Amino acid sequence: MKHFLTAAFLAGAIFTTPILAQAESLKMIESWPSTNAMAYMPAAQFKKNLEAAGVDLTIEISGPETVPPFEQITPTSAGVFDIIYTYPAYHSKALTVVTNAMEPDMDKIRSSGVFGMIDEYFQAEHNLKLLANVAVGSSGYHCYLREPLNAEGNWSGRKIRGVSTYVPVIEALGGAAVNTAMGEVYSGLERGVVDGACAPQSVYRATKHFEVAKYRTEPTFGQLVSYIAMNLDTWNGLSDTQKAAVEAAAIQTEKDTINIGNETISGDLEAVKKTGVKVAKLSDANFAKVVNAYYDGVWALAAKCCGEEIAAKIRAAAVKAGLTK
Repeated sequence: MKHFLTAAFLAGAIFTTPILAQAESLKMIESWPSTNAMAYMPAAQFKKNLEAAGVDLTIEISGPETVPPFEQITPTSAGVFDIIYTYPAYHSKALTVVTNAMEPDMDKIRSSGVFGMIDEYFQAEHNLKLLANVAVGSSGYHCYLREPLNAEGNWSGRKIRGVSTYVPVIEALGGAAVNTAMGEVYSGLERGVVDGACAPQSVYRATKHFEVAKYRTEPTFGQLVSYIAMNLDTWNGLSDTQKAAVEAAAIQTEKDTINIGNETISGDLEAVKKTGVKVAKLSDANFAKVVNAYYDGVWALAAKCCGEEIAAKIRAAAVKAGLTK
């Protein structure tokens, strides 16, 4: 659509062009139920920001009850859904995992070229247009346990739930990693199928895992960065005006989720403390093991999933920008 078209013509085109009529109501699949308030929040925030833009695009959100979290990227790539909001480690070839080993400075992730390189990869590999990297606050991950840390300050011999990015951390302190969907963790902890779990600090209260795992570790490690992406065919079918609105909503959502997360997490931690949750402080030596294992693990995972060349290129750009080590 050419830039010299009048606003009236553009408005008419939105309702008369078949592709845009189909895109008027966008179907979004996301990996967490609305009951997991902080994990769900970025999807709701993106919907709010886009629908406020006044470009006749609305979003209908479906959750893991529609498609299980680990299976959502394929139908989005195929166009069954227009938008996906998910966690990178839930899917293979998820190059966005590298942002979990970076500072949550979304402006710098874009200006450094990191965002563009991931977007290019996603378009070629997944038929997806990367829209946003969303961090829920600026704190990262922690692990929580049914029993306190042992005398050595670790969890040696215990079964700890964690997706691929947590596996090196779990193993660094002697644990055995168990990969299960987030929705199955509560019952696993309750029944003793797992002895603990690693997950974003921001969802500890919402998932109610504090009820069955009363010991949470500090300091936190890494960053919680998920992503929002759009089916590339849907993206290509939007007008220039709509694309600009989608991108603006995505950038605003990146800013919003950090602020909302930071405001909420401190209150959540105070609330769970009142229920008897205790902090399991990692020693400096054990925390160093955790941090080194996490960073090395994320970059190794990126190289394995998506290619050593692209992982090294992104890491070099991120190091130059002061985003990672």
